[in-house]
Amino acid sequence: MTVLRAVLNGSPAPRPQVITHFQRQLPVYSPLPLGAVWRAARRVFRSAEDSRPRARELIRASYAAARVVLTGTGTHALQIAIRAAGRLVGGDLTVALPAFTCFDVAAAAVGAGARIALYDLDPATLAPDLDSLALTLAGGARIVVAAPLYGIPIDWEALEACTAPFGAVIIEDAAQGHGARWRGRPLGSLGPLSVLSFGRGKGWTGGAGGALLLHRQSDRGARDDAMSPPFLEPGIRSEWRVLLGATAQSALARPSLYSLPASVPWLHLGETRYHAPARPAGMTRTAAALLDITHDVAMRESVMRRANAEFLLERIPCGERVGVPSGSVPGYLRLPVRTPRGLAGFRDPAAAFRWGIMRSYPSTLAMLPPVQQRLTQFSRWPGAEDLVRQLITLPTHSLLKARDRETLVRILETKRS
Repeated sequence: MTVLRAVLNGSPAPRPQVITHFQRQLPVYSPLPLGAVWRAARRVFRSAEDSRPRARELIRASYAAARVVLTGTGTHALQIAIRAAGRLVGGDLTVALPAFTCFDVAAAAVGAGARIALYDLDPATLAPDLDSLALTLAGGARIVVAAPLYGIPIDWEALEACTAPFGAVIIEDAAQGHGARWRGRPLGSLGPLSVLSFGRGKGWTGGAGGALLLHRQSDRGARDDAMSPPFLEPGIRSEWRVLLGATAQSALARPSLYSLPASVPWLHLGETRYHAPARPAGMTRTAAALLDITHDVAMRESVMRRANAEFLLERIPCGERVGVPSGSVPGYLRLPVRTPRGLAGFRDPAAAFRWGIMRSYPSTLAMLPPVQQRLTQFSRWPGAEDLVRQLITLPTHSLLKARDRETLVRILETKRS
């Protein structure tokens, strides 16, 4: 059960405290066929093959990276990236984080031993509020984590123009960005340091794992030491844990079966929870094999997510949509929608939840005690606070049938005024 909890946890939205019916729709879906799990098991346990060099080269080629470091989780990768960026800015570990984002971003900063400054977001685009970010940089932060939520690209040129006068290093946290592009370039290829995640709730999954990408060849020598900390080398137990977890993920990741684990409260499925940071570990051979095997099907899944999102967007009022920068292609890991009262604005919030309509993050990062202990400033972040109240997200994955999409539209039409 520990394996099941670890694999199925991590969806980007919380569930209500009391669920009276089975949940029918998965929040997210990352294709992981049982055949792929079987092939990965044969590579690792029968042939003793190490797929990590192949996965590393696949990631390097896909994201035009100069160097790729494979890690146990995306949080591990971001933790290492923050430390590496601190080395580049002269050892100062003050990192600017978005006030509204996945709690794992905060855990990575805490694990890196960094001081934390928060900047606000623009609720209309989910992108950094550049005036707020500039104030944070003027206050001394020299490392910026930028996270394109749900695969909605950020205007990268505007972000660079804001940070350049301060000599800040941008870390692109593209954990939710699979399948998204900005001006023809995939998210995960834009920052000098970029982070990927391959957990269950991401578009391309190895059942677990993450990666830190270096994009500027000229900086490679200066960053080698910082990007190669002593890893916990995964052992046979870690291999079995990922394999068994991937098997559970493959078997239960369908609407007809997901209601079973989703109805078990102590599994905490669908919740956003803060997890204390751990020492970074390397990627398992099993996760690397799964990444190699599922790459093509994951790309096809990203096409289906966009198609379903576009169908839903045609039925959503313009004022509720999240803006997308010109020249970009969203990945739509889930479809973010702004409503005046969030999930509470529906006549039947429990029914909306069962069909996969969920709140986004339940609080700003400033509300987390581990963040409060490291904050360099105390302020208000009105854009982030609005998103806590107003933002909901809809499923976009390929398991949505035509009738499911129509049901989602009907539920959206029942919002209270």
